[in-house]
Amino acid sequence: MAEAQPKKQRGGHAYGRRVTQMSNTAEEGELCIYHGHSLGRFSTHSMRFDSHQACVRCVAGAREGRISFDIDRLLKKHRQKALKFWASVEIGSPDECWEWRGCINRRTKQPQFAWRRPGLSSSTQHHPQRVAMWFSWGDLGYTAVRTTCGNKYCCNPFHLIPQKVGVFVDQDSYYESFELACELHTLKQQVAEYVMEKAIKEQEKLSEIDNLTEREALILNPDTLYGDKFEAVMTDILEGKHISQANAFNLGLHDKPTDHLTEDENPTEDY
Repeated sequence: MAEAQPKKQRGGHAYGRRVTQMSNTAEEGELCIYHGHSLGRFSTHSMRFDSHQACVRCVAGAREGRISFDIDRLLKKHRQKALKFWASVEIGSPDECWEWRGCINRRTKQPQFAWRRPGLSSSTQHHPQRVAMWFSWGDLGYTAVRTTCGNKYCCNPFHLIPQKVGVFVDQDSYYESFELACELHTLKQQVAEYVMEKAIKEQEKLSEIDNLTEREALILNPDTLYGDKFEAVMTDILEGKHISQANAFNLGLHDKPTDHLTEDENPTEDY
């Protein structure tokens, strides 16, 4: 067998290499989004094939037909991104198309998902099918992905097949897998909790804006009694929301009360 040689093709758009055969040499690249795929315990790099920047360990798992919906297998910093992505997908049964309900490019009419991966690609928008592949089949880099249903808006990983990898696909075994059924059920629950949490935070934000608007109108209204203004100002001070408690180095509108330091604390010892 001939000695393995590095991929010589360089330049051009990264995703333009998706139609080429995957090389048989690897190099250090961006840290994989999955646990345990780094070079070492404290390493910030993973081994990736130099042609498609696909994680070597993810490729090995995909070639064995391993697919997973377990969010906990991802690194912590990518779990919220995964929940945000799956919240934009209409998750159904394994044999149905999971329609993309997220962003659609107005000019090209192509679905897209915002994700900045500087060590992997300069693009900030990725096709949802590729992102679905990353969150199920593995971090396969620029690898092309095709659907068995022909629906460009389908993000069902059971309908997605990574190309140029040699993936083993057995649809019947996937549909009958109890482990995958449990993972899919857990994913639906996690997405529902994520959507509910986002809705609650959005409602709290709107309520806070309404309260600030009402308080501003109360204080600036010349017809408001002095006692009501005094009560409003004292309430804001006690809650740490008064403008006099704003911190110039804090990007937020308000800060916590500044009178909570004890005698033993020195606020300037770090400067």
